[in-house]
Amino acid sequence: MKRILISLCTGIIGLLLIYPAAATADLTLVLPVLGTVQAELLTSETFDVEDAWESYSNPNGVELGIENGVYRAYTMNEGFVWALNEQPHEDVVLEVEATPLTIHFGNAYGIMCRADVANDGDGYYFMINANGYYSIRMGQGNDVLPLVDWTHSDLIRPELDQNTIGAVCIDDQLAMYVNGELLAEVTDSSYQSGLTGIAIAAAPNSDVDVVFDNLMIYQVND
Repeated sequence: MKRILISLCTGIIGLLLIYPAAATADLTLVLPVLGTVQAELLTSETFDVEDAWESYSNPNGVELGIENGVYRAYTMNEGFVWALNEQPHEDVVLEVEATPLTIHFGNAYGIMCRADVANDGDGYYFMINANGYYSIRMGQGNDVLPLVDWTHSDLIRPELDQNTIGAVCIDDQLAMYVNGELLAEVTDSSYQSGLTGIAIAAAPNSDVDVVFDNLMIYQVND
């Protein structure tokens, strides 16, 4: 899928939670490569306040904003659309609940870490789609390139079901979780710091409409 026809500017994102049902101040993960990792909750966003995140509307077919306690992202344009927070980070653990409102199996949705502060789409993408596929990707220049290509997993709830997407970005180690289960790991050192974001991607001749909730970010302690 080619890189964006429409991009979002402005910091619109909060950041996420992981494993516990209720967000706590500290998090302990045991990762296959890195071992035990301690992290501290920086921010959580439940999208219950209308002005908690900036809204965006584009007459060409992009709508982003809070609706009824969730954050809704929509585009009718081929390519990637993203929304970023304003707090740079390096090593983080992220998680968000995401529910698609439309089914087009070529579309995708997910979360970003280390997104370029220039808001040019560079950074790491952790994406799934309604057909049960996942991918870790890297935005670079005019492309969003696969670090882990599209792979099917029965752990992803298909079609209009809600999924919890998690991302671990520590040093050059990237890991993707869905519904609390590790799906993929990869090593890449292209980006060391940046912003957190959410992202959607539309295939040709389709639209994508997704709601996000309970978005959090944990900072990994040294």
